Amino acid sequence: MQIRPTQTDDVPSITSLLNHEIIHGVAHFGTEPIEQSEVKGQLAQAEGWFPWYCAFDDNDAFLGFCKSAPWSPRGGYNWTAEITIYLMPEARGRGIGKALYTKLLSTLSAQRFQVIVAGVSEPNPASVALHTSIGMKQTGYNTRMGYKHGQWIDVSYYQMILGEQPNPPEPILSIREAVGE
Repeated sequence: MQIRPTQTDDVPSITSLLNHEIIHGVAHFGTEPIEQSEVKGQLAQAEGWFPWYCAFDDNDAFLGFCKSAPWSPRGGYNWTAEITIYLMPEARGRGIGKALYTKLLSTLSAQRFQVIVAGVSEPNPASVALHTSIGMKQTGYNTRMGYKHGQWIDVSYYQMILGEQPNPPEPILSIREAVGE
């Protein structure tokens, strides 16, 4: 397996995976398929600042991706990043999600982020297991947060403290400066 920074060439695979989840699943709250241009725009906005990673098997087949984003644009949240992951159905339960998140968390830590948050649509035992396996703790549970496929969907929230500095330095928002990617 290979994990590498997401590239523009990965956008069709990412869009297809997201649209599969939008149409068939509840992990993504979108209700209409998205266009590649939307994913390309999100990647461009994050590029160099908030890491995205893709995983591929030994035959270069796309297995999934993870990404980070700002939790909020307000300055007091500069030390907090939100993380998200999506895996191809055949890639689930094989340690690929943990490997992707391990790479992502390593980069975010090098960038001096202090807090990582994630939301999980419930029920989703596999996603709960993944998030707890990387050290995240459940910090909240909200009922009926979304309605999709004829059902109400709850969302649990997870958090990880990456740093314990009482007066942390500003995050290094350049991935290249932090880890050389």
